Amino acid sequence: MISKLNFIIVILFSLTSVLGQNKLLLVKKNNSKKKYLSLERPYDIKTQDTVFLNKEIIGFTDSSVFIPFFKYSGKDTIFTYNRINQKGKDSVYQYKSPVYLIDTLEILFSQIQSIKKDWFKNRQWISPFAHLALGAALGVVALPFYAINEGAKGIKEWAVFEAVLIGISAPPIFIGTRKTKYDLNKKWILRTE
Repeated sequence: MISKLNFIIVILFSLTSVLGQNKLLLVKKNNSKKKYLSLERPYDIKTQDTVFLNKEIIGFTDSSVFIPFFKYSGKDTIFTYNRINQKGKDSVYQYKSPVYLIDTLEILFSQIQSIKKDWFKNRQWISPFAHLALGAALGVVALPFYAINEGAKGIKEWAVFEAVLIGISAPPIFIGTRKTKYDLNKKWILRTE
């Protein structure tokens, strides 16, 4: 039978393991301002020798973070297909495709130089403006045909139309693709709470 003291010790130990280190945060060095890092957002993590783009932090300890990455398994998949060439002969072609596995990578806090996050958690609202910008780029291709039909006046009208498309699409794309950079060498410290 478990004594009351042992029971209390077991309960306290289980609570500390469940409640310990549940938040990852950045603390500013000079004024102790705090920024909590959400584990549901992608970050750009720059270390001394590598930059990991759009990686979610899937776990952390008091001295490291864990991110997913693709690792070459050392094996290849061979694809084979038959093709009839111009002379009517059947030819067999093969090509290799490498097989990658998803693994986790541990990065120590001391190795991280900077962390960048997007200003907006969801950036799907940028898509219509990107289509407008694509339309403006494709409009440049159509400009010579419009100039042939309409002349110099047509070129002027087309330039105004292109400027309106770029004026509408450029500011939202610029704002929507901004990132906040946290420099861990000079201004911020990565901690757990």
